Amino acid sequence: YDCWEAFASERAAVARYITHAGLSNGTAHVSFSRLMDLAAAEDAHALKALRETAYYLGVGISNLIRGLAPEAVIVGGPIVRVWNIIVDDVRATVERSTCQGLPSTPIIASTLGSEPTLMGAVSLVLAGKFASAAVA
Repeated sequence: YDCWEAFASERAAVARYITHAGLSNGTAHVSFSRLMDLAAAEDAHALKALRETAYYLGVGISNLIRGLAPEAVIVGGPIVRVWNIIVDDVRATVERSTCQGLPSTPIIASTLGSEPTLMGAVSLVLAGKFASAAVA
């Protein structure tokens, strides 16, 4: 309860859609993938649910930025399929929620596809292993 996942997860987005569309929680079987398809087709209830979820993503990301000061935030997972729909809402929330005067942190969608992978971690290991040593 009251954790970031409760507000910004796929499950939360689907629950918002079910509420906005006036569907019955017990009988509605809507997947997050279906929700994204509906949003891409400009379904008003799906768009509203995703934009509300984008707000909560932005709140969480702004907390991470304030606490960790990363050089960039890379958003991955299935949500990148609808990144063009939510990106402005995420960025607006982060801008409102981040301390003024701090440098802007880029927030971008992963280019590794919609399914999270270990490709980034593997590339770091390989880069360290095969990087040329400094010549003295």
